Amino acid sequence: MNAEKFHIEAAEALTVWYNSHKRDLPWRLDRDPYRILVSEAMLQQTQVERVKSFYARWMERFPTLTSLASASEDDVLACWQGLGYYSRARSLRKAARLVRDAGLTTLPPDWEFLRSLPGLGPYTVGAVCSIAFDLPVPAIDGNVRRVFSRLLDMPDDPAKAKGTALIAAHAAAILKLGSPHILTQAFMELGATVCTPGATCRCPQCPVSRLCAAKAAGTQGQRPAGPRKNVVERRNGAALLISLPQGCAVRKRPIGGLWSGFCEIPWLRGEEKESAFSCLSRLAAELRLSCPCTDLKLEETLKFTRWQVRLHLWSCRMPQPPAGCDELSTDKLIGLPMPAGLKRLVQKALEKSGEKQLELFSPVR
Repeated sequence: MNAEKFHIEAAEALTVWYNSHKRDLPWRLDRDPYRILVSEAMLQQTQVERVKSFYARWMERFPTLTSLASASEDDVLACWQGLGYYSRARSLRKAARLVRDAGLTTLPPDWEFLRSLPGLGPYTVGAVCSIAFDLPVPAIDGNVRRVFSRLLDMPDDPAKAKGTALIAAHAAAILKLGSPHILTQAFMELGATVCTPGATCRCPQCPVSRLCAAKAAGTQGQRPAGPRKNVVERRNGAALLISLPQGCAVRKRPIGGLWSGFCEIPWLRGEEKESAFSCLSRLAAELRLSCPCTDLKLEETLKFTRWQVRLHLWSCRMPQPPAGCDELSTDKLIGLPMPAGLKRLVQKALEKSGEKQLELFSPVR
């Protein structure tokens, strides 16, 4: 089949299929570019079902781009709390402020301007341009790469420059033959619900299976080709809840690094095969603690792309915060932006104590 016929048949089949099979998602209620931008930012590295409640909460708190531009960073991070990858929230706020400073009240249909905004890469710009403004600008994410790697039976990694360029060319050609706002979402929907990874793909339900070169060759389970996945490194770690006369000891994360500017209770990631108790000893030495610590027998896992830390929680009581820490009431502590796993540990400890005065945390006698 020649390329032109392939593009025409794909556009027709995907349009019909999407209109009858699309999921009812809150960000599809309209084509407001701000709402599309927020949804795409939240959906990065996060599953759809998890995003729904966060999206509703965000839209209630920041219903317009101008309301987001006027918000403080702390308010924005608090609303984003629990989604992880907090740079996404910071970039949304920065982008909103730049749009406002340009004299605009919402995102314009201008590819170059959108691409200049922080946090808006080619995929996000493509999503906003095509879904909000019906422009034939491809939005190529992992789902779309998988769909086209199978349609074209691509033997090479589609995430590399050559593969991405080939996919973008085919996607753009298809978008020009229909409504880009429908077809862009059809690509995404197909990859999310039918053309799924590995052997889970549902070829009998695929509207373009007759066009799929990988299905014809029997290689759909091997597509997309790609590099070996990263190995997740697992470590133990220790966290310490330090009870003070008026609350707990907290410290600020360094600006520019992991969880930039967040508050946290002191914690430490262990070395390879190091025990949690050994981590506690190093953490106590780092904080120059001389008081005994109580094992609260509580744990949480901090998860990242390439490593995970199983944090074990201890507590101690001090008359004043150690060096590098400040004193904060427990009520304020719970309300601050904090890495989710650490916040869950604090909440578990407070629930276990039965009250918010940390009376549980007295030294072992």
